[in-house]
Amino acid sequence: MFVKNDVKNALIVTAHPVASSLSHSLSARIARRLREKDIQVEIADLHAESFAPAMVGPDLDVYHGDGSALPADILREQARVERADMLVFVFPVYWWSVPGLLKGWFDRVLTLNWAYKVAEDGRIVGNLRDVPVRLIATAGTDPEGFDKHGYSQAIQTQIVEGVFGFCGLKDVRLDILYQADTATPEQVDDFLNILDAL
Repeated sequence: MFVKNDVKNALIVTAHPVASSLSHSLSARIARRLREKDIQVEIADLHAESFAPAMVGPDLDVYHGDGSALPADILREQARVERADMLVFVFPVYWWSVPGLLKGWFDRVLTLNWAYKVAEDGRIVGNLRDVPVRLIATAGTDPEGFDKHGYSQAIQTQIVEGVFGFCGLKDVRLDILYQADTATPEQVDDFLNILDAL
């Protein structure tokens, strides 16, 4: 599934509160397909693991570059990213973006001097190893609704460029399963098969 030959380890991050949700089903099915290609898969289920998304004092200290030690939960998440040759994020679209829990993961995990740094000339430079990133989103509406209101471009700007591009990642792909609330099992299969063909 959308895999380069040099991928040995994949991290799947999912952010949905309901274990029986389509997001979790997609995560499990993607993991299974990756394992069939002899890829080691780690799943970070942010809800099940009770990841704390809110920025707190120590996070802000790191952001301001005061040299504070990172909290243990952030070190754990960063180690997961460092082990991965590929990152997969599976999530529902909430208010034309990622869920707050995943946004908090971005806020807290993608830290200064780890995910990005400030160069001597003041430019922001992405610091992450450039591995493939696949964003698999589920949406309640259709592509026309997204495009009509500019939401497709908003997600591209906010997430693809504003998060991952900022951190130096260039091979980032967003795929959306539209009208997910009413998708039949066959439509979900078709969506996964399309991902396989990429």
